[in-house]
Amino acid sequence: MENKNTNASAGMGGTLIITVFVVLCLMIFAALSFATAYSDLKLARKAQDMASDYYSIHGKAEEKLSEISDILFETDINETMEGIKGRLSGIDGVSFDDKETVLQYEVHGDKNHKISVTLNILHDSMGYYYEISSWNLSNINMPDYEDKIIDIWEGTE
Repeated sequence: MENKNTNASAGMGGTLIITVFVVLCLMIFAALSFATAYSDLKLARKAQDMASDYYSIHGKAEEKLSEISDILFETDINETMEGIKGRLSGIDGVSFDDKETVLQYEVHGDKNHKISVTLNILHDSMGYYYEISSWNLSNINMPDYEDKIIDIWEGTE
């Protein structure tokens, strides 16, 4: 019996192919990670802008509510609703509904948001006060989505 020692190795070609494959995979994963991080950054900035706009218009709506509350608090208990309506109409954007005791106003934001507020003006032995009927956040203009049909494959005719 002959004992032959053979030193069989993959050689330089096999190692080079594996190295190129590993580097190529790492580059693809790096590019995908960068794209994901960039899209997350854009989404975070958009969410920050929307939240900032919301808090800004919420603060403005609260300021108007404070003005209305101050006027109602300073009102004489025997004053008529017409006198109160005249004083409240001096606030920008405040309007009365068909019912005499329902007051409405809106505050618009920069990012297509608005807050619509509806108040019921009430009266008792202590004086005039308000009750918030609705406080709604909504879009100013709804986006117009058109039906776009894209023919991916027209098929054979």
